[in-house]
Amino acid sequence: MRILIFIPTLNEAGTISELLTLINKLHPTLDILVVDDNSNDGTLHELQQLKLRELPIKIVVRESKMGVGSAHLFAINYAFDNDYNFIITMDGDGAHNPESIKNLLSFAQNNDLVIGSRYLQKNSLIEWNVFRKSLTHIIHLVTWKFLGLNYDNSSAFRCYNLIRLTKQSFDKINSSGYDFFFESIFVLTKKQRIKIAQIPIYLPARTYGNSKLNIKLALIALKTLVRLFFARVISRK
Repeated sequence: MRILIFIPTLNEAGTISELLTLINKLHPTLDILVVDDNSNDGTLHELQQLKLRELPIKIVVRESKMGVGSAHLFAINYAFDNDYNFIITMDGDGAHNPESIKNLLSFAQNNDLVIGSRYLQKNSLIEWNVFRKSLTHIIHLVTWKFLGLNYDNSSAFRCYNLIRLTKQSFDKINSSGYDFFFESIFVLTKKQRIKIAQIPIYLPARTYGNSKLNIKLALIALKTLVRLFFARVISRK
C-alpha cells in the first residue's frame, strides 16, 4: 500500500521543519510531497535542510503564488500518476496533528474521502481568535445551507482513497484557491455520490505567520459558492 502525504507551503519557515520531522518520526515509511508557491521567508532553505537529512521528501517549487487549490489538484494528479493508493493532505502551519494520520487512514479503508472535522469535538477551536473562528463558522453554515454539504467543507486535513476514486473524479473542479475545498466536496458528492466519513480533530491557534485568506480570496470563494448554488438549483429541475 503506497501512501503520500501532501503539504502546500507559502512562507511556513517557522513550522515546516518541525512538522515534517514529526511526520517522518511517526510514519517513516510514508512519502511526502511539498508544493511551494515561491516562499520568500526561508521555507525553501528549511526544506533543503530536511532533504540533506535524507527525509523522504519531494519538493516542487512553483514560480509564483498559484493558489492552494491548484496545489491540491497538482498533488492529487501526482499521486495518481505515481500509483499511490492514498493521499493525505494537510496544512503546513502545524495546525494539523500528524498523530491523526493513522485515524484518517483507518477510516479511509472503507470510504472514498475522510475529512478531519473541527465541528465534531467540543471546543476544537477554543484557541482561535474571534474573527477567524467566526469566519470559519460562517463558511461552514453557508456551504451547508446553500450547497447541502453537511461536512467541514473548508478543512484541508483529508485522506483520499485513490483505489476507490479515479483521476477523472477531479476533472470538473475549477477552483484554484480556498474555494477548492468546498467545490471538491460538491463535485465529488453531487456528481458522483462518493462515500465520505469525518473524524474529529482539534486545531490550536496559529503560532507562526498569518492566515493566507484575504478579502480578494473570500470574494472569489463567494463567486464560486453562487455558481455552485445555481448549478445545484438547475440540477433539481
